Amino acid sequence: MALFGGSDGDIQRRVDALEQRIVALERALAHAGIERIVPTPVGEFHDGWVSAEVRALATAGKKIEAIKLLREQTGIGLREAKDAVDRL
Repeated sequence: MALFGGSDGDIQRRVDALEQRIVALERALAHAGIERIVPTPVGEFHDGWVSAEVRALATAGKKIEAIKLLREQTGIGLREAKDAVDRL
């Protein structure tokens, strides 16, 4: 009996399923224009989470629209979104 009450085969199947989900999520993020995911401490925002659409708005000088879209996409606060767009 393996750790956490399942057979070794059960645990391996669960790990395989999780790995498949990660691959699917990475593909979805790439399709959405999010370049990469970098581990960040809980509660902190990372610029790698900025979509291509937000970057395009920011570089076109449409900072308010970029901030609004970034907040919609990520759920971060106004200050964090403004700071992130200003760094682009």
